Amino acid sequence: MDNSSSIRQKALERIAAFSATSPASEHNSDLQKLCRGGLNHRRQAQNGLAKGGLKSLTAAPMNIKEFEVLLALCKAAPLLESHESAERLAEQLSLYLLDAHMQTFLPSPFLRDIEPSPAEALSYGLTTALLALGLNHEIHVADVLWGYLNNCAAATSRMAIHGNGSDDGSSELDEALHVVTLTISILGFLDAAATYANYWTAAERLELIERVKRILSESFLISVETAFSVLRNSNSSHDSVKECKRYVRHYAAIGRPLGAMLLQRSLMWLLVAASSLLVADIESLKGNDILDLLMSGNSFARGEVDFTTVETMADIACDEMSLLADGADYLRLGSAWQQRLAFSVKAAALTSYLNCAMLKEDASDLDSLMLWLEEALSDPIQMADETLASVVLRCLALVAKLSPNLAPNISQMLPRFIVQGGPLGHTITVASTTLAFVLHTLSQDAVITTLYTLGNVLSSNTTTEKALAGGITSEASLDSHPNSTFYGGRQSTGSSISLAISGEEETSVVYGNVVQAICGIATSCDDPKITALAQSMLLQKIDKVSRSIDGRIISEAARLSLTGGPLEFRSLLKLYARLCHEGVLKGNEALLNAILKGRVYLSANLSKESPLYEIYLEYLLESIISKGDIHQANGARESDVDLAAREIAQLLQPVAILMSKNDMAKDETLSEEILSLIRDAWFNIAVHGFATSTDRGKRYIDELRIMAIHSRPLVTEQRGEQNESDIELNTVLRRGNSNDHEAAQKKRLTALIPDKVSEVKGLGYRKVIFLQAAYLVETLRANAGDCTMALKYFLEPAMRTGEMARAMESINVAVIEAYLRKTLTGTNPKFSAPYVAKQLASIFSGCCYRIERVQQAALASADRIIQKVPSALCQKASLFALLELLSLMWTSCLESETDEYEWKSSFTSARGKVTIDLSDDYDLRRRTLDNLYTRAKVWVTAVIGTSPLDVKGLLQTYLSEYDDDGAYGHISLGRSFASQMGSIIPSTDQRLGAINSHGKLNINTASDFVAQYTTRQEYRYAEALPDQDAEWLQFMNLNERRGSAVDKTGKQTDDAATVLAHLEARANERKYIPFGESRDILRRAAALLCRTKKDECAIVHHLVNIPFSIFTKQSINRGISLWLGVINENPQMEPRILTEIVQQWENTIHKRLGIFNARYMHPDPFFLKEEFAPSDREALSKQQQAARNILTPHMRLLFFLSSHYNATRLGSPNTEHIFLRLLAATLNGLKNSTGHPLAREVRFHVVLFGLKVLRYSTALTASSRNIVKGQILSAALSWFSFAPRWSFGGNRIQLLAEVRLLGDVSAALKDVPALGQNPTPFLRELLKKENLLVALIESEQTRLSVWLFPMSEPPRDIHLVNHGSKLAEVVAPLVHTAWVESPSLAIQLVSRFSSERIRQEVRSLLLSSPEKALSVPEAVQVLLGGSLPTDASSQLKHLLYWAPVNPITAITYFLPEYCNDPFVIQYAMRALESHSVDVTFFYVPQIVQTLRFDALGYVARYVVETAQFSQLFAHQIIWNMKANAYKDEDSQIPDDIKPTLDVVMDRIVTKFSAVDKAFFEKEFRFFDKVTNISGLLKPFIKSPKAVKKQKIEEELRKIVVEVGVYLPSNPDGVVIGIDRKSGKPLQSHAKAPYMATFRIKKSKGDLEGTDNMLEEANKNNNAMPQENTIEIWQSAIFKVGDDCRQDVLALQMIAAFRGIFNDVGLDVYVFPNRVTATAPGCGVIDVLPNSISRDMVGREAVNGLYDYFVSKYGNEDSLRFQEARNNFVKSMAAYSMISFLLQFKDRHNGNIMIDDAGHILHIDFGFCFDIAPGGVKFERAPFKLTSEMVAVMGGRTDHQAFKWFEELCVKAFLASRQHTEKLSQIVLLMMQSGLPCFKPETIQHFKERFVLEKSDREAADFMRFLVKKSYSSYSTGVYDQFQQLTNGIPY
Repeated sequence: MDNSSSIRQKALERIAAFSATSPASEHNSDLQKLCRGGLNHRRQAQNGLAKGGLKSLTAAPMNIKEFEVLLALCKAAPLLESHESAERLAEQLSLYLLDAHMQTFLPSPFLRDIEPSPAEALSYGLTTALLALGLNHEIHVADVLWGYLNNCAAATSRMAIHGNGSDDGSSELDEALHVVTLTISILGFLDAAATYANYWTAAERLELIERVKRILSESFLISVETAFSVLRNSNSSHDSVKECKRYVRHYAAIGRPLGAMLLQRSLMWLLVAASSLLVADIESLKGNDILDLLMSGNSFARGEVDFTTVETMADIACDEMSLLADGADYLRLGSAWQQRLAFSVKAAALTSYLNCAMLKEDASDLDSLMLWLEEALSDPIQMADETLASVVLRCLALVAKLSPNLAPNISQMLPRFIVQGGPLGHTITVASTTLAFVLHTLSQDAVITTLYTLGNVLSSNTTTEKALAGGITSEASLDSHPNSTFYGGRQSTGSSISLAISGEEETSVVYGNVVQAICGIATSCDDPKITALAQSMLLQKIDKVSRSIDGRIISEAARLSLTGGPLEFRSLLKLYARLCHEGVLKGNEALLNAILKGRVYLSANLSKESPLYEIYLEYLLESIISKGDIHQANGARESDVDLAAREIAQLLQPVAILMSKNDMAKDETLSEEILSLIRDAWFNIAVHGFATSTDRGKRYIDELRIMAIHSRPLVTEQRGEQNESDIELNTVLRRGNSNDHEAAQKKRLTALIPDKVSEVKGLGYRKVIFLQAAYLVETLRANAGDCTMALKYFLEPAMRTGEMARAMESINVAVIEAYLRKTLTGTNPKFSAPYVAKQLASIFSGCCYRIERVQQAALASADRIIQKVPSALCQKASLFALLELLSLMWTSCLESETDEYEWKSSFTSARGKVTIDLSDDYDLRRRTLDNLYTRAKVWVTAVIGTSPLDVKGLLQTYLSEYDDDGAYGHISLGRSFASQMGSIIPSTDQRLGAINSHGKLNINTASDFVAQYTTRQEYRYAEALPDQDAEWLQFMNLNERRGSAVDKTGKQTDDAATVLAHLEARANERKYIPFGESRDILRRAAALLCRTKKDECAIVHHLVNIPFSIFTKQSINRGISLWLGVINENPQMEPRILTEIVQQWENTIHKRLGIFNARYMHPDPFFLKEEFAPSDREALSKQQQAARNILTPHMRLLFFLSSHYNATRLGSPNTEHIFLRLLAATLNGLKNSTGHPLAREVRFHVVLFGLKVLRYSTALTASSRNIVKGQILSAALSWFSFAPRWSFGGNRIQLLAEVRLLGDVSAALKDVPALGQNPTPFLRELLKKENLLVALIESEQTRLSVWLFPMSEPPRDIHLVNHGSKLAEVVAPLVHTAWVESPSLAIQLVSRFSSERIRQEVRSLLLSSPEKALSVPEAVQVLLGGSLPTDASSQLKHLLYWAPVNPITAITYFLPEYCNDPFVIQYAMRALESHSVDVTFFYVPQIVQTLRFDALGYVARYVVETAQFSQLFAHQIIWNMKANAYKDEDSQIPDDIKPTLDVVMDRIVTKFSAVDKAFFEKEFRFFDKVTNISGLLKPFIKSPKAVKKQKIEEELRKIVVEVGVYLPSNPDGVVIGIDRKSGKPLQSHAKAPYMATFRIKKSKGDLEGTDNMLEEANKNNNAMPQENTIEIWQSAIFKVGDDCRQDVLALQMIAAFRGIFNDVGLDVYVFPNRVTATAPGCGVIDVLPNSISRDMVGREAVNGLYDYFVSKYGNEDSLRFQEARNNFVKSMAAYSMISFLLQFKDRHNGNIMIDDAGHILHIDFGFCFDIAPGGVKFERAPFKLTSEMVAVMGGRTDHQAFKWFEELCVKAFLASRQHTEKLSQIVLLMMQSGLPCFKPETIQHFKERFVLEKSDREAADFMRFLVKKSYSSYSTGVYDQFQQLTNGIPY
């Protein structure tokens, strides 16, 4: 086709299609433009349809332009969506169709490009378009179609008249041309009508066919033949005649010879379409053949069928068959294409007739149909036509279905047809399918008989005649059919078929057909048994017929096997293996080709969803691996190796096809076994000489390359997690290991990497083979376009160092060189710069890999690629990846400072499309970053030297896109690096390079780079629009470019103000506003302010208010950027903007936002709910992030205000007054602001800002300055009115900034002295306040520096004035000053300084003025102390109004030491009642103990009243009271408290409501049943475990789980099921504890929520509500005869420590599991989930804890090991510190657990505080720290993990010290409980362990000493040995 014509036509079609599918508002005009531009206007003006009649216009010649537009519109018609447009288009097209039969065309060379001819394309296109419009839009177009047929009929009539009366030759030729035009037009119409036959009803379709049949009368058909005869014989040179002859030849060439038969064919296929629509609906027919549909057996939706219609259609088909029969002799003399047309007509007639038979059997004669089919089947010429043969065969099948009595005869006819030798290929396939279909209607025996019949044909000693005769029973005799004429004229030989076969070639054809038929029948039956029979039958014929048939059987069996079962499939594969071996041995190429064909077929057709896929894949791989399985055979002959190699070669193509078809390299579902087989296959390929340099390798290079592309590297990612290499263990790598073979392989490898001769010589045979395989795979992969996979080989442990590593380096270089050679040819698009850039990006990621060896190889690879192809780095993919990797690496290193002790392994950049996994070794991270940064500088400098403008342009693009995704805003190393590189002078710029430097000046191109960047930003964001769907954008014209509306500021300002007001209203309503939308609107408002000359108050107001209304870090950052931009561009706006900012700042004070949010406090952890749950790092992170979100906006604003104040100093006095007003309001607000630890930085920044303003202010008088300074000092001191704060989280950078900030505040105080001539009292007090503040700041600095540097003194750059103990002496005289400033400040001095003098001073002030401290609960402890003071009798009445203390302290006031003082008791009671039951629930054991001293009944009243509204509290306290009622485990010795407990329990139960009492009884009944099982096991103590387990299961099955019951150890969830088989007896000498597992449903809310939920469930007697609940399996241990109360106390203490750690955000881990004592010697213990005891690890034959970690998580380089080690360190630190403080003993390996995440956990706290096992203190170490534990933590004390352990120990200790008193109170309240762990001096010893007399630095050193002492302790190991000897516990 001519290019210009093709392009124009395609363009028109696309335009038309677009116009048709465009929205209604657009496509009308587009479609009309196309019509007006291309169609004939005269035709449109004479629209006959519009006037109500069908008027045929005079056919004017059509030009090519009009014709192409018309065709484009016809093709677009089905796409039209608008009804109006469809009607209009139908009107226009109708005019053309009426004239289509006589349309002529103006001569044009482009007409020849129209297929198949312009006339047919025109009529076909118009008809299909009109029918499509009629169907899609219900437009009536039938009149137009009938009009076309009427015009055709009139034309045929005229032709008949002219034809009879004309003798003129010229006139005859003209007439012939008219006939040809009409014929071709009718062809197009008929084909279109057949395509859209569903437009008409059944009756209309019949009428259409009859009309066409009348047009195609015998006289017309004769005229058609005459006309083509005239044309062929004409010698006219007229252009029209020549063109017509050309079309005649063209039609003949494409297989459609023009003539009467072609018309008949189109008519008959219209009949097929019409009759098929009677059988099936149009949806079923789309894309399907009607005969296939009928054979499928599916049912179709169809309406009522008129018998007359069916009968008429059958008659038409019958008439056509008669005509064909009459002309049969003539057809035999015709051309092949004429015969083919006739056969097509016959096929259509048969199909139509069959359709009629299927509809109404009476409408057709099956006998006639059978005769036609038999006649066609018997004619080899007819059956050679695939179309007719397919129709005949399928019709036979359907006849057998329609008339089952004919099926036996047909089942005989078809085998005979198959073996007659004529048909081939597709016809045999159809015949097989048809035969299977027929046999299916009979029986399975018929199928089997037929298969055996056909199989017998293949017997070499049996003639085909005998085979077919013997295989058919008399019941299925063909002669039984009375009308059979099949082979009727042949002489019978006694069998039902007599078929003589002559000649070897014909025999081969017959046998081939039989093989294909057998396979086809079996496949069609889709029955594994039939498939197995057929396969067995065929495979038995191998070697019994001929080689060619053997080949046919082998290849066809592959197709057959895909429908069989695994057993038959494996059998075939084994046969292939045997035959292949024989074929290779004998050199039978035909056999090998057949096997190859079969294997290739399997590879191409098996998908991974098939159950046979994995079988076949394993077979291929194992076949390769099994070849040449020779071990250490020095005498192995070369011929054996060659034989194995040739067998391997036969498998390469099938493997390659299977791997490529299933894209195996990306298949993540492949098992490790399959991947191992692939690797071994490559090793064996390398063993047998397949290499890129050998002849064998070159021959199969294509197959090997495909395999390499779809193989993974021969080293898995997991190899990096192993310690040992598996190269030495791989048996395949030692194949053929002989001296000669080893020498040959080394020689070959040396040739590949000639620079490593000495290294290769030193390698063993296996390593040489491995390297050869690696070289082969990776060079082939590189030649295919991927050179990055070679880096993964350095994960193999053997590749880390030594000769192997150096050899692999050279292979990596060779891979890169191979890739570069292909790239530098410049011929393959896959090796162009963009593709190389992607490879380079992947290699850059390798430069950051967590293993240094990989990094080194990646850096070398990147060096080489950039050196050879510098343009690869001039691409966005590679350059952005490099820049993003720099940012990611910088971020990863920064995390050691921003999130201490927590490490993130994976870092991803969506922008750079890179992901890196990093080690937990921050030193390695920093080295990696340094190396990458250094190399990146070299690389980018080099490419800037070659392509400066392009690279800098990319850098500008990179800088223009950013995300504010962290505390450090847009700061990232990648952006900094991009800016730096953009400023360098290119080495190729001779002019700039020639500039001499002047002194120390450094000239660069930064100015040009920034200028270009700025220009790009101008146009880049000039029309950046927010979401167009936002409702408020309609007010503002956003389509104008910035700066383009200078003269329209009036309207623009109004519009902007409206939009901004709307936006602010939405922000104030807290509606969600996308950041991008607000950014763009505010940016435009700022642009307006930059250029305005007016005082735009409204715009300024909104520009400031909107960021404050949103008040997030992002909004304030954006606001500051815009405010500064406006101020700098338009300085006159500065006062207005600053005023608005100050006003909005003051609003945040009034609204209590951010730092001024007094409700966002940081309460003492003992005021909060304590939980028995694992430490939750995620929850801490969320708390930290929430605090930052609240505080950061003010922090950013402070930076802005401080900067702007310094910039405008000594400017306008008005500006200074604004700042003074701001300062006054802020300092006043700061007194009531949040005391969160993270607020310290913001608060002292405010103080520092105030000191700067005060120092440089010129508007203040001396007295005013002193007043302001006093306000600043008060604001600063307000921080110290809170309890001492450490920090929250692990952000070292923030903490270091705080330390330095405090130093800056101290320095600034010195720069602002008090003013005054005489030292007035005010000035003296001011000086004291200043001295106090300086002392407190020094104290705070010292404390924070210990937290920041727990292992050593701070570095010299942090200047601390460390007075040590002298600091308390400085503060003591200032206590009164602190009291005057704030009583809370004075009281907190007691906790800040360990000074008795300060305590006494504060207490003296309290005694004198207690009313001033009523809001400070800590003052009560200072006032009362540890017992009722004798000097405070008059002050105690104030306790009635004092703020409540924490619950545990309140409970302490019930002790005898306070003498039941009424005021103290009432205060304690009020304090307890002020706390939620969630909080007091934790202290149930202590509350019960205070009942001992409850002489006045206050505690009892509290217990009873609380139990009334909390059932869970009631149950827990009853269980605890029961557990404490007796002193012994057997309930024989009552405790003194028992009578009191009995009374309280009775009161609680009596007060229960009916529902509560029922729940109580149900719960206790359920738990008693569960617990009693332990007692029932006592008689079985000496029995085997299996017997005890059976007993437990038996008892568990008796328990019915009632609605609402729960486990005492799990009060926050209900039991909904029991795993009855989970019962497990536990080891015990005299008791019978057991474990069982329960299904628990928990509420996600708090305890009160759970209480309410349980109450509701019990009231309704229904299950828990589904919403907001989770279900878990929880195992629990039930004990009888074993006191659990000591475990309860120990775990309670651990939970308290957990709260302390959470208070400071310390990332350590403890898991205080729940233990509940329910009766004397009874209890239930929650089992720690997913954990194993250390002694069980020992019993599993793991040498040590480190070995266990390696075996479970991989080696130290693995991310899983590092994560587990990190978890181990955090838990080890917490438990070590707690173990020391609580003096946990009996720490043998049975009491130490390891969970799945690597945490170490402690259980069984029978020995703590002041007792040890047996009273013998083996365990003298402060806590257990063995060498195996240290091995897990790095193995040495200077390892990062061990350092973290030490630091966390110190920090956990420091955090706990300030809560010593409350921790002691928990223990103190239990002293009278009778627990064996207590001695009189227990509390004293406990407090002494906190070393409160030491400073924080000394305490840190003390904890470090304990760590050292524990590690070096000999006693720990002695105790472990003792436990192994006595109890068999491994260590």
